Amino acid sequence: MSLLEPVAGFKAPPRLKPLLAKAWRYGLSTSGPVATSGAHFLASLIFVRDLAAGEFGLFSFVLVIVPFCMSLIAAAAVIPVTRSLGEPADIRAHINATCLKFHLLLSLLATLCVFGLLMAVKAAPAPASLLAVFGGLLTARWFARCFAYVRGDMHRAVASDMTYAVILTAGLVALVLAHRVTLFSGAVVLVLAALAGLLPLGRSYAKLQLEAIRDGRIRDYLPIFRDLTRWSLLGVFFTEVTVNAHAYLVTFFAGPGAFALLALGMLVMRPISLVQSALPDLERPIMTRAAAAGDLKGLARTERDFLAALLAVWTGTMLLAGVLLLGFPQLLLKKGYSAHDVILVSLLTATIMMIRNFRTPLAVKLQAVGEFKALASIGTTSCAMSVLATFAILMLFGPIASLGGIIAGELVIYYWVRRLGKEWTARHG
Repeated sequence: MSLLEPVAGFKAPPRLKPLLAKAWRYGLSTSGPVATSGAHFLASLIFVRDLAAGEFGLFSFVLVIVPFCMSLIAAAAVIPVTRSLGEPADIRAHINATCLKFHLLLSLLATLCVFGLLMAVKAAPAPASLLAVFGGLLTARWFARCFAYVRGDMHRAVASDMTYAVILTAGLVALVLAHRVTLFSGAVVLVLAALAGLLPLGRSYAKLQLEAIRDGRIRDYLPIFRDLTRWSLLGVFFTEVTVNAHAYLVTFFAGPGAFALLALGMLVMRPISLVQSALPDLERPIMTRAAAAGDLKGLARTERDFLAALLAVWTGTMLLAGVLLLGFPQLLLKKGYSAHDVILVSLLTATIMMIRNFRTPLAVKLQAVGEFKALASIGTTSCAMSVLATFAILMLFGPIASLGGIIAGELVIYYWVRRLGKEWTARHG
């Protein structure tokens, strides 16, 4: 039976069944991230219209920091849970309990990290505190939804994303109707939405979490760190610096107001950006199972499907960007931003996202087959390239041109993951 038959109420032709099944799987898995992206897009539209450039820059900076925290928790706690799929039940349960407890510590550290960075760029303490709590809660929710994916419970993960998006959208609309849009009130809505997003994960997850708090031991994470996650964490850190060096450098050296222009231009690219962050959590377990079973054809097929899905979302994002920037520029340009500058940033960001489309499936496959040390080594090279190029271009030519440094870093990553992927295939093919 096709996955679509219970929903659409028709019997799919045999030739179409595989295609429809893939469309349904990717459609369902991306619906949550796309809804979340839509809610963040709405938040950005509202904040760019009603907040000062500096405050909008702070909010946009948070939307850079928090995904970094989410990537770190995925590398530190989700990957061990995923890799445990091939272990006996008792070992798998022990790893799950350890990671369920450890992720709470990481979420607390995410809260402190967001608060510290916001205070460093001179944010007001009250909204900075709320945005930090939002960062910690969203990081914890990300682990929980990824844990649901690993357990094969995709519907709860999607429900969590949808609930977060609906509550955030409703709260933002209420603020607009009440004429109460401020950075503080927006932060309150973000915190409430993140809390609501935890509810659909259900009592079973809450029970596992409580049992892990009681029975899990943080010290049991040390062997996991030594044998597995130290390399994945290094890879995530270096990759983050490579892909978002401009955000940190521009915000710290030129101020949140200068970053606001870059954030506005990148705003229309957010759907593909979020899908690039979310799809690995769906595909990594599938690739891990295929690699463990020696199914190289299945591994290659998943990689191709992954790339096709990213290219489809990128195309849709470009169409959306064209409609907004050319048909309804007034939605984005209320605060005196230059249309030329916003379009230029959008095109540069689209270039970055296209390169990332090709290197992300390769990197996830290498994670699935355990090449974490090699990926960390790649990250070191690309990080140095990206930071040096971005800083030099920023100092010489300004914030917009600094995106050229990110493009250079992305090209370095793509070259090396492609080469490493070919070498792995040659050894195992």
